[in-house]
Amino acid sequence: MKKFKRLRWRNWSFAYKLMIIYIPLIVFPSVIGLAILTNSYNQASKEDITQHSRVIIDLTADKIDNQISDYDDISLKLITTPEISHLLSIEPTNKFEQNEMQWKLESYVKPIVGEINRKDIVACVFVTKNGRYVVGNDSLEDYFDSDQTFMNVINENKGAPVWFNPEFFTINQKELKVFRVGRTIKNHTYQPVGIVYLVINSNWLENTLINQVGPKVQLEVVDSDGQHVSGETLSLTEDSDEWTRVKTMYNNWSVVAKFSFDELYKTIRDMSRFSTALIVICTLIGLIATYILVMDLIVPIRKMRININQGINGVRPDRMMKFNGAKEICELNDLYISVMYEIYNLMEKEKVNEKLNRKYEIKLLQRQLSPHFLYNTLNSIRWIAMIKKQNQIKELVDALSRLLSYSLRNTDELVSIEEELTIINEYVKIQKVRYQDFNFVIDINKNIDDLKILKFLLQPLIENALIHGLSNIEGFGEIVLSITTDNKMLYISVIDNGVGIPIDRLSYIQDILNAENLDKHIGLKSIHERIQASYGSNFGLTISSEVDKGTTMEVKLPIITNGE
Repeated sequence: MKKFKRLRWRNWSFAYKLMIIYIPLIVFPSVIGLAILTNSYNQASKEDITQHSRVIIDLTADKIDNQISDYDDISLKLITTPEISHLLSIEPTNKFEQNEMQWKLESYVKPIVGEINRKDIVACVFVTKNGRYVVGNDSLEDYFDSDQTFMNVINENKGAPVWFNPEFFTINQKELKVFRVGRTIKNHTYQPVGIVYLVINSNWLENTLINQVGPKVQLEVVDSDGQHVSGETLSLTEDSDEWTRVKTMYNNWSVVAKFSFDELYKTIRDMSRFSTALIVICTLIGLIATYILVMDLIVPIRKMRININQGINGVRPDRMMKFNGAKEICELNDLYISVMYEIYNLMEKEKVNEKLNRKYEIKLLQRQLSPHFLYNTLNSIRWIAMIKKQNQIKELVDALSRLLSYSLRNTDELVSIEEELTIINEYVKIQKVRYQDFNFVIDINKNIDDLKILKFLLQPLIENALIHGLSNIEGFGEIVLSITTDNKMLYISVIDNGVGIPIDRLSYIQDILNAENLDKHIGLKSIHERIQASYGSNFGLTISSEVDKGTTMEVKLPIITNGE
């Protein structure tokens, strides 16, 4: 049974799993798949490439048709412009009128044809019985438009465009191969008055025939008689070559393509050899990567497991191993050793703290005895005052007892505003024995008695107003306790009409409240910290004051109800 358990996948080491996953599941299927893919590709490549080539050739033919259509449209606009046909019907009587007709023709032609140059439309030529007019660049041979055959072919098409195969002409002392596209011009009575033809640079067609299919693919454009128009002159010389012919919509031209499958198969064979070499290289890289992963991951993990076992068994952290390997594992091991150091130090400190805790417990009991002893003493004084019928002393002792009893409870608990105000009134009753010349006013909104605030939050504010605000004033003092709500916030203000706070002292207190000053010997700082510790940094205490006018202390708190 133990042998079978060792054969389970979960019991195998990570290194063996990497080998098993990489070789049979990645390398072997890749080799077999590549062989099948290469064979299938060789079978289907001829048909696919042929189809692809025909699509590209069809697109080439469409480009040629679009360009021919654009030039035909230009020539159509020339013969349908009434100003041009009317102008050509006029016979000039002198050289001046002939020059004026030339200038007018240029003004009519250029908006239609656009810029005339040697790169696109070389010239626009008008030939009538009254004269010959050239807009653009003329040739030394006059583009052979004096040939009667040239004129007859254009006139026989009765206004339809006629494309002549490209020929070389001398233009500006340079040889240029151009097309001539001619039409018949008629006047308003539909009578022929002459011809017009565009001289177009043949580069547009040669640029369109730039090889777009693949290596060793040749393109040629031939006319309806099989005569060469543009491109390479093709000849079928090998059995492996194949022809493809696509006829254009205009001019009865045909785009002929010849491509060789030998070159295609050579590329496929090169790709197959490259893929085989790539698989061998990838296999070797994979084995090396597996070894690196083992040394970078598996060995460090094993060493870290030893460290963990040592930590469990109580070995000191300084005796644990530090090793090289993957950055994350080494950092994790260092972190584990650091944690063990912390645990070890905490255990050492815990031994010391146990002794200190006993001392603290004794001191805490002693601190608790003092308030209870004081409470019991006050209770005895109360009984003596009742026996002696000293009602004022009895009321004073009762107020102090309630205040002391209230303070003995947990000071971090939340109490209702109503409870807090009750204790504040008891506190004020006691303080009025000492500070008799002051009035205490409570100004609160309705329906806020059930809201919760921190216990003993208001008493230090009233005490601060009495001691620092009203103790040194001349005349009658007043403290107003205002409680309002606004936008889900509770605002408590303690306002006195005392001596106020000087500007430098006020700035000093505000710096302390804003943590800009580390001096914490001011009681208001404790109130501010207690509020922020309980509610968050968005809440707290703010102070504003004017000398001889009084001081306002405002506390901002969240609204907390009984159910929260």
